[in-house]
Amino acid sequence: SVVRTAKMGTKDPRADAEKYLEQHNVRGLFKHLSTKVLFAKPEDPKAFLVQELKKIQECQQEQKPVPSMFEEKDLVAMFGMFDVTGCGKISSTQMEKAMHNLGIEDFAATSTEKADLNMFIGTARHELEKVALRLPPL
Repeated sequence: SVVRTAKMGTKDPRADAEKYLEQHNVRGLFKHLSTKVLFAKPEDPKAFLVQELKKIQECQQEQKPVPSMFEEKDLVAMFGMFDVTGCGKISSTQMEKAMHNLGIEDFAATSTEKADLNMFIGTARHELEKVALRLPPL
């Protein structure tokens, strides 16, 4: 039998595939697209995805991260879900859970201080920027 090598040069197709996925951030792209479509639940998912891919391509051409789907009203609502007593502050544990709900997997609160709405929104925006979809230049 003839052993074929992939364009990337190794004889291990799994390693080549993994390298390709990583180089082009394919997993991040699919995660972003699936999250967006499930969040929006559009009538026409294909048309929605085409529009989203166009937005992503614009960001890629400008070498900017793709903006988060969460708007300030969403962050305010998330804060309200964790501020169950209405005191205007949430604990560091609640902050970590809220960040996890926003898709920020590895967030760890750096303080035990309670966070108010402004601190929460600032932290959420900062953390969302860090995990925003970024694609290599075209």
